[in-house]
Amino acid sequence: VLMLVTNSIKNDLLNANQYVNGLALCGLGNIANQEMCQALAGEVEKLLISTNPYIKKKAALCAMRMVVKVDELEDKFNGRVGGLLEDRNHSVVLCGCSLLTSILMTYPEYVPDFRRYISTLTRMLKSLISPGYSSAAEYDVSGITDPFLQVGILKLLRLLGTGSVDGSDDMNDILAQVATNTEGTKNAGNAILYECVQTIM
Repeated sequence: VLMLVTNSIKNDLLNANQYVNGLALCGLGNIANQEMCQALAGEVEKLLISTNPYIKKKAALCAMRMVVKVDELEDKFNGRVGGLLEDRNHSVVLCGCSLLTSILMTYPEYVPDFRRYISTLTRMLKSLISPGYSSAAEYDVSGITDPFLQVGILKLLRLLGTGSVDGSDDMNDILAQVATNTEGTKNAGNAILYECVQTIM
């Protein structure tokens, strides 16, 4: 039965329809055991470099679940995280942050390897809080540009900066800007300020 389910999900992952891919990735992330994760990790890795943002974000979330379930599977996805963090689509970046956060919380020894992305994350955060951000209206929540992504980036920066003087120095300015410029009268702003304070501490 396990082999039939694995083959069925594999066929769906290779399907040309993005929604079939998305459903297979959701199912794999939620119900897969260790054997299924190991058998299908290669297909999920390929979908992480898809040109379709919908498939990319679903694959990142599936990979996040797989990393937690199976030891030593993170090596499959480590090389793909950079592409997710540098994507133009906010949902892909957010899922990339979630994947990397999950990897670093499960395997803290990888933190030094990923510190090179601190500059990418701080640049993204700076663009989100700048008044002239071009896509602000599209991601606006109560007057704040994409608070979900801001919180995701701040959580990741907290992990990357721990125990690193240089890493902490690189994010000092942007953390001060977030703390100063974020409006604390709304829930979205309070969530960002909370994560910002946690990261500073």
